[in-house]
Amino acid sequence: MIRTIKPSLVLALLAANIAMALAHAQRAPEPTSSTLPTWMIGCWAGERGGEKFHERWTGGDDSTLLGVAHTTKAGKLAAFEFLRVVVKEGRAVYVAQPNGAPPTEFAATASTTNRVVFENPAHDFPKRVTYERSGADRLTASIDGGSEKANRIEYPMTRAACDR
Repeated sequence: MIRTIKPSLVLALLAANIAMALAHAQRAPEPTSSTLPTWMIGCWAGERGGEKFHERWTGGDDSTLLGVAHTTKAGKLAAFEFLRVVVKEGRAVYVAQPNGAPPTEFAATASTTNRVVFENPAHDFPKRVTYERSGADRLTASIDGGSEKANRIEYPMTRAACDR
């Protein structure tokens, strides 16, 4: 027995398929760990001009790195910072909360296997945050006013034990 399908049912099914395809195409890209600079994971320490600084990065999930940083001067806490790198709309975003302040976001503008640059031109200072890996045991974080020479401060670090 051959049944006839009503044209209205065919149109409804076609419209539903088109709507689902459009919804899928307009979705933001799924976060992936390849978007994150996972090479930052670990504990890092450095020293400059009487200041000692430490950063600890852990993987939160496939779309998040969690970090905490602190600086000591003369053996006393001088500053601390809660940090995150999250994936938003398919790219990494650095979220900083120095001394517990409200979060400030810096979107990744450049990324390679050893370097990532995050920028927020609307922020007062810094406007740019850069992390660069040199080999397996060296990491340099830097902040600046939006160009390589604009009030650049570097934090050279080496891999450290995570026992603190």
